[in-house]
Amino acid sequence: MHSRRLRHFLAVYSQRSLARAAEQLHVTQPALSKSIQQLEDELRVALFERTPLGMVPTRYADALQLHARVIEAEMQNAAREIAALAGASGGELTVGVTPSVAADLVPRAFAALQATRPGLRLNVIEGLMEHHVPALRRGELDLVVGGAVRDAAPDLAAEIVLTDAVRVYARAGHPLSRGARVLPEQLLGHPWVLPPRTQCWLAELDRAFVARGQPPPVPAAVTNSASFIRATLLRGDYLSALPAQLLAADVRAGIVAALPVVGLPLSVDIVATYRARAARLPAFDALLQALRGCGAVTTAPQSACG
Repeated sequence: MHSRRLRHFLAVYSQRSLARAAEQLHVTQPALSKSIQQLEDELRVALFERTPLGMVPTRYADALQLHARVIEAEMQNAAREIAALAGASGGELTVGVTPSVAADLVPRAFAALQATRPGLRLNVIEGLMEHHVPALRRGELDLVVGGAVRDAAPDLAAEIVLTDAVRVYARAGHPLSRGARVLPEQLLGHPWVLPPRTQCWLAELDRAFVARGQPPPVPAAVTNSASFIRATLLRGDYLSALPAQLLAADVRAGIVAALPVVGLPLSVDIVATYRARAARLPAFDALLQALRGCGAVTTAPQSACG
């Protein structure tokens, strides 16, 4: 199966149009149509239905595109590794990160990596696990650093790089930040802003309240935006429960406080996830080692969920 034909196929699959795909690839429309036809002849199936509205993928195309994206990614990996071996570059990686590690863990790992591999280029994409994992499977990401993948299939491999603490946070000077001990029931008199319920440790937080006969907090706002949560905490008497990595710099700067809540902190595993069968580039192993090293000095006690 010719790599050029796979590239042509992916363009048509993405654009759903021969004309738009030909423009994207800088080839003529007849040449692209012939390439798709040759691929269909080779596979002995129809990949697209030609309609007045465009190219409609068949179920065979849906199946092929998953493998074609991985093949394309591995070809790019091979080219990057050869370039690195030839001394043309120090390597390149594309990493998906969640907000909790984008603020502290990954920047520290990158700084450590630059000391040993100054030529390495890191492309960092921030987002949520539900968006990163499909991109990882398609070969668009080399690695994802964040929470554990729920119901992970054998095509993915993972390792824990640190166990982070989940604490309740407020602005410095918040009325509850002045005491040496805060009971969960005291937290209920203040407004909350929380991440979505997809975060597994929120169930653990609820149980900490229920264990003391108290209802869990009802948030005034729910958001997947770390920036919104941080800004809200700094502007009022709001509370939030978050992994320590997310606000580590603000705590060090003295503008955010981790409240000494009885029964907390909880903890959550921070995991590096990657394709199990992907080629392990030297740059990949170097980044993983840097993450392990940074995680080793910030690991919290036993994990509550992962």
